[in-house]
Amino acid sequence: MEIRENDLIKRLKRFEQKSGRVIRGIGDDGAVVDMPGGRYVFVQDALVEHIHFEFSFMDTFSIGKKSIYVNVSDILSMGADPLYFLVTIGIPWNISYKKILDLYKGMRRAALEFNITLLGGDTVETKGDFFIDVSMVGILKKDTYLGRNTAKTGDFIGVTEWLGESAEGLYRLQNNMIPKKPCRYIKRYREPKPPYNIWKELMKRDITNAMMDVSDGLIIDLERMMIESKKGAVIHVEDIPVPKTLKKEGREHLAFSGGEDYQLLFTFGEDKLVDFNEMKKEGFNVSLIGKVVRGKGVKILKNGKEITISSKGYEHFGDNT
Repeated sequence: MEIRENDLIKRLKRFEQKSGRVIRGIGDDGAVVDMPGGRYVFVQDALVEHIHFEFSFMDTFSIGKKSIYVNVSDILSMGADPLYFLVTIGIPWNISYKKILDLYKGMRRAALEFNITLLGGDTVETKGDFFIDVSMVGILKKDTYLGRNTAKTGDFIGVTEWLGESAEGLYRLQNNMIPKKPCRYIKRYREPKPPYNIWKELMKRDITNAMMDVSDGLIIDLERMMIESKKGAVIHVEDIPVPKTLKKEGREHLAFSGGEDYQLLFTFGEDKLVDFNEMKKEGFNVSLIGKVVRGKGVKILKNGKEITISSKGYEHFGDNT
């Protein structure tokens, strides 16, 4: 039997135990639990050698930073501020002390950027590939969480910064297109820092109804949001924030399906459009790319005509060739 990530998650939901304190469980970027002192968000994300990185492309310092960034991204997308984290690493016999210490230096550097505290974790030997698994907890800014299941019909769809930068960085590394000067695309692939300042402004203005991060690709992640919200979406290719280089080189598709951008994908009501446009005027890099509609699925329009994109994004266990 061929395993598919989305199907596997659906099957695993049956093991979820109901609790009065659990506000949101399996099926989102994080779980929300009502606890003394506030409502907390719990997330967990792993990076595995040969799946998420190659040592020929990344050093352990960058891997450490990335392990924090991808978890912070999940925390933010639920509408919470990150607080603490635990980390487990699987260590093969051929990893040096220096590489392990550099990994933790990278984690510490990234954690300091968000004022997050390392609480502990576990170190284990692995006979296979190296991996790092981070669990993180944050606290909701407000009583209500943001998630994949709270988009409303008629909402506008927005996204932060640029899409496709990380995938372009990976493409350049895989094809030995490494310039002597620092490259923004390669840096984005190695260290995809979440757009924290934009997130804070969105929270301050109370703009968003639903939110998730773009980790596997815009189209597949938007589909996941619409499935959870029981809605459909229409997006316009010309409004998607694609770097000029990708358009020039004919790799525009990386913005739709490349993944690992860790930008924020969100919806907001028409009553918040003025706030959204004010943010743009103030220099916050946000783009309006479509609308939430009745129905299901994601319709992609280019110059008003519907198009089909063959690769929607990355799915674990799927055919991602």
